[in-house]
Amino acid sequence: MNVTGFMPQLSRMTTWRAIGAVVAAELLVLGWMVWDRVGLLRNGREIVLDVIPVDPRSLFRGDYVILNYEVSRFDGARLEGEPTKAQPLYVTLARDATGKWQVAKAAPAMPKAVAESEIVLKGRTDRWTGRGRAGAPIHVRYGIESFFVPEGTGKVLEQQVGEKRIRAVVAVGRDGTAALKGLEVDGRRVHSEPAL
Repeated sequence: MNVTGFMPQLSRMTTWRAIGAVVAAELLVLGWMVWDRVGLLRNGREIVLDVIPVDPRSLFRGDYVILNYEVSRFDGARLEGEPTKAQPLYVTLARDATGKWQVAKAAPAMPKAVAESEIVLKGRTDRWTGRGRAGAPIHVRYGIESFFVPEGTGKVLEQQVGEKRIRAVVAVGRDGTAALKGLEVDGRRVHSEPAL
C-alpha cells in the first residue's frame, strides 16, 4: 500500500467534508431566519398603526418608504425603570376610545401579564435624554420603520403620508417582535409584504 499517495487523498476528503459542513450550517441558519419571519407574518397578531409624516427630504431612499409612528415617541412618565440604549424596551399598547393603539406603559422587561385588549411591542430606545427627569420624551425604534414599495409609487405615498392617510399593518409575535405586513390607504390595503 502506498501511504504517501493515500495521505493527500485523505486530506482532500477532509477539506471537502469541512466545506460541506460549513455550507450546510449556513443554509440551516438562513432557512431558520426565513422560517422565523414567515411564521411571524402568518401567525403574529395583526394590529394597524397610524403613520405620521417624516421630513419629506429624507422620506425615501430608493424604492422604500421611511415610516414613523405615534407610538414611537411618548412621554417618559409612562416608563417603568430606566432603559439603556443597548437594552430592549417593551412597550405595552392599548386601544383608546377611537380604537387607535396608544402607549399605555413601557419597561425594560417583558410584562408578566398582558390583557387581551393590549399588545406588547419590543423596541430599542433611539433617543432619550431624560435620565432621572420625569416626563422627558422617549423615542423608540421597533424595526418596522421602512417598507419597500413598487418602483414609481414613492411620490404618491409621500403625499399620502403627509396627508395622514397611510396606516401600517403590523404582525406582532408573542415575544413582542414586530414585522411590517403592509400599508393601508384610507382603510384599504394597497401594499403587502409577501409571506413566501
